Amino acid sequence: MQRVMIVGSGHLAHALWEGWHQNPRQPRTISLLARSGAHRHLWTQDVWSTVHFDVDSIQNYDVIVLTVKPKDGPSALAQIVPNMRSDAVLVSPMAGWSIAQLRSYGVCGPIARVMPNVSAAIGASTTLAAFDGLDQTGQEEIARFLGECGTVTVVEEALINPYTALIGSGPAYIFLLLQSLIRGGQRLGADEGLTRELVSSMVEGAARLVRDRSQDSLDDWIRQVASPGGTTEALLAVLDRAGWPLMIQDAVVAASRRADELGVPS
Repeated sequence: MQRVMIVGSGHLAHALWEGWHQNPRQPRTISLLARSGAHRHLWTQDVWSTVHFDVDSIQNYDVIVLTVKPKDGPSALAQIVPNMRSDAVLVSPMAGWSIAQLRSYGVCGPIARVMPNVSAAIGASTTLAAFDGLDQTGQEEIARFLGECGTVTVVEEALINPYTALIGSGPAYIFLLLQSLIRGGQRLGADEGLTRELVSSMVEGAARLVRDRSQDSLDDWIRQVASPGGTTEALLAVLDRAGWPLMIQDAVVAASRRADELGVPS
């Protein structure tokens, strides 16, 4: 039976926990190691009652998932590395932290550097992964494990930081869009609950159309929706005046640069 320890108890840890408990594809135990009760409110009493606070327990686990904040990486690694088995796999979603940097803090066993997102909670994360020290079988095993939280794409490690801005941070762009649409609907007198349901379905449908008809130009789709003199043309004019399209691109670049900065030792 596979034994997994999640180090950290924040929002990403909780999302992964939920995803891995929805439809596990193999027998395993998943435990939680927390430094404090700061995120106690995220967890049920049943789960929190089993939380470990002793790093010595890590030596009993096959897979260690390091979900701490990047700034807490040095202190967390200093505590857990001496207690990890040499064959244990370290799965690290710490933004900006390269495999080489993890090695510099003493990690000598297999490493999977990954970038999931909070949609893991419902098994819908888009997760990127890069491996070091794992043979093909080991990579496939970790990919299947991550795949219980959504889709997994194996990439060159050099792509992790750029895609962190799109995949790891990406849900925030969509949440902000949804929030703005819902509030716009409220200004028109629409019911908040119904608007939330309708615009969520609309965004999901538009995303499926883009994915499933990848041969079609997005400019063409915009033109199909934006009839001359119509409602869509009016909204696009407002967004263009505000510089919204370029603003989103700038946000992606800024997030990627921040990922680079997080990977530079202080």
